[in-house]
Amino acid sequence: MQEEEIIIGFDALYNSEGKCAKGVCRKASVGRFHLFRMDEILKLQKELATGTYKARPTIKVRITYPKPRTAVANGFRDRVYQRSLNDNAVYPAMTRSFIRQNAACQTGKGTDWARKQVKLMMEREYRQHGADGYVLLVDIRHYYDTMPHDVANRCFERHLPPSVHNRVREVLDRQYTGEAGYNPGSQMVQLAGISVPDPIDHYIKERLRAKKYVRFMDDSLIIHHDKARLEEWREAIRARYAADGMELHPTKTKIVRLKDGFRFLGFIYRLTPAGKVVMTVDPQNVKAERKRLFRLAQLIKAGEKPASALYEQYGSWKAHAAKGNSQQLLQRMDQYVKTLLEGITT
Repeated sequence: MQEEEIIIGFDALYNSEGKCAKGVCRKASVGRFHLFRMDEILKLQKELATGTYKARPTIKVRITYPKPRTAVANGFRDRVYQRSLNDNAVYPAMTRSFIRQNAACQTGKGTDWARKQVKLMMEREYRQHGADGYVLLVDIRHYYDTMPHDVANRCFERHLPPSVHNRVREVLDRQYTGEAGYNPGSQMVQLAGISVPDPIDHYIKERLRAKKYVRFMDDSLIIHHDKARLEEWREAIRARYAADGMELHPTKTKIVRLKDGFRFLGFIYRLTPAGKVVMTVDPQNVKAERKRLFRLAQLIKAGEKPASALYEQYGSWKAHAAKGNSQQLLQRMDQYVKTLLEGITT
């Protein structure tokens, strides 16, 4: 009974609704639910308690950034239930076994935390072995598209009580048919994404004894001074993922010299002969941002967008770029934005 209360109790659903509605109340469907949230939550709670709840059809949404893909969008009332299920029962149980270096989608972690770990590991490698070390970059090919459903289900089953696991199965089985493949978008799928490789994380840390390791979703890396050792580990990791029905990307999974530089989470990292870690924005990211700003400037000149839209977009990207060694790049970008806005009254 207590387990049910923390998932479908009124307080649990009410708190979940507040989180789901934050920043999106401008949407008509969300605004209406939020306006009448007391009645709507009571109806939702009753349906869940009596077993009459039926999720509404999902909508496929095309996402173009950072790379083209299709995501699944749930109706707002379904998101309220799934958020409560995830936050109050699934997330605490699933993340309890994670290694510290599992960096994605967790409180207190994220991309900034992962980037910091990479820099710390590179600095530690220099102190211990000098500047001639290597990094093994591991990328899973078409991660969400090829993730076997039975592997994800077994992962949830290992950590969740039967009643909670059944709820998770109902959510995932309704949205995704077939034997493999998920569309990122829902919290449940993201949690599967960070949980499925958890046994491999433990294998890398505890059996292979890789000390300098970090993973962000399907991208991971290991730093070591011995290239031959990394080659052995690469094949061992490849075999473990293959056993779970997943394949390492043939070109993105590679071993690179630290001093030659490598891409990870939108930045390029390079270790100088003096031991300094230089972190610069990926040139592909810069090129894409210049294109976005140019298109926005054209819309502003045509009167279809306010100038504030460009400032908001550039300000967000600039804050991201400023996390690296980007002073000269930002000076050039400031000048580029100034050129774009010439003749526009702001």
